[in-house]
Parts: sequence; C-alpha cells; structure tokens
Amino acid sequence: MPKVFLLSDQPVLLVGFEHVLRQHGFDVIGRCQTAEFPAALRSAAGLDTVRPDAILLDITAGLTFASLGELHQCAPNCPVVLWADALPLELMFKTLEYGVRGIVQRSAQPEQLVESLRKVYAGELQIGFGNARDGAPSGRKISLTPREREIVSLLRQGMRNKQIAGEMGITEGTVKIYLFRLFHKLGVRNRFELARCGVLEQLQLTSAPSSLPTKTERSIRAAGSLDNLH
Repeated sequence: MPKVFLLSDQPVLLVGFEHVLRQHGFDVIGRCQTAEFPAALRSAAGLDTVRPDAILLDITAGLTFASLGELHQCAPNCPVVLWADALPLELMFKTLEYGVRGIVQRSAQPEQLVESLRKVYAGELQIGFGNARDGAPSGRKISLTPREREIVSLLRQGMRNKQIAGEMGITEGTVKIYLFRLFHKLGVRNRFELARCGVLEQLQLTSAPSSLPTKTERSIRAAGSLDNLH
C-alpha cells in the first residue's frame, strides 16, 4: 500500500485529499500545513519511523523553489507530486531537479489524482508537456546538446534507463529528466518514438564535436539497425 504524506496550506483540502486517497487504497501517513515553511517541511519529510513513498504538495502563493529545494534535501529519494495550476514549461523542467515527478492540475478529477500518484509510485513521470507531434519535426534541423545526443544514441542501442545512467555516470532520475526534455523538444510521446524518429541524422550540436569519435559514437557504428531495439 503506497504511503503518502500531504502538504497544503488549506485544511479543508488536506481532509479532502486524505478522504480520496484512503478510499483508493493509499496509506496517508501524515499531513501538515505548508504555512510553517521550513519547519513544517522538515517535520513532514524527516520522518524517522515511517518514510513516505510520495509527497503530495499543494502549491501555494508562498511556495518558492528554496522551499521545494529544502523539501528535496529532507527527503531526496521521495518523489513529489504537485497539485497546481498549469505551469510554464521552463518551470516544469526546473521542478524535476527538485524531486518533482508529477504535476496534477487543480481542475483534475479525483480519479486522475489517484492515477497520477499510482504511476509516480511505480516510477513513471506524470508531467504533461503540451501537444506532442507525430514524430520529429520535418524540414528543419534539431539542436541538441552533446549530452542529449548521447542519450539518444544510447537509446538507439536498446539501452534501458539504468544502463544509460551507468554508461554516462549519472543517476536514473537524471536520465528521466533528459528524456522528458527530449520528448518535448522532438515532439515525440515515448522512448520508442524517440529512437525510431531518425533524429541523429537531423541533429545540430550546440557545441563543436570532438575531432575523435567518442566511445558512444563508436558503439553506435557497431550497433546496426534500429530494428534491434527492444
């Protein structure tokens, strides 16, 4: 049973969240108001006996990235789901760096909140990024950073997130953030479309490539057809 901690400055909303989540099989292990930042955050995230599997945070007018950063420091391995109005794209990207793995709009139905929490608990990102296009944009070059290019290259070899993280020396969470950005930038909906869109032939690096082939580029040459992706 997923354990969830609730944070909001609206007492009625806290009660409503708890009622909905308990009805759908969640274990609400605590709740507190966010008006006491940062003390309330330390109290909420620094649970010594029972650690939450997710934190549902109602964004308030007083919430800052400093507060979100402190929450992430208190519970670095606990995914955060925001209950919020629509956020600008760049702010959505930035929240990923602070442990946010889901954003549920205030207009969502209770079932949508429950489904998003379940998927975040299962390790998925639940953050919309606008209308995805059918495949990579045609007729123009796509500008990716060398790190983004390497992510795509490893993905085309059929590597999973854990393998990509090991190859690049980063965490699986960072790989997910890169993929999220790439999905939006290239107008694709999933990792299969990203690997199949032939994007490597359209890329422009934002910095000059090395004159010698990288380990990844050598691997790509030996990888062969995209049809080996599984």
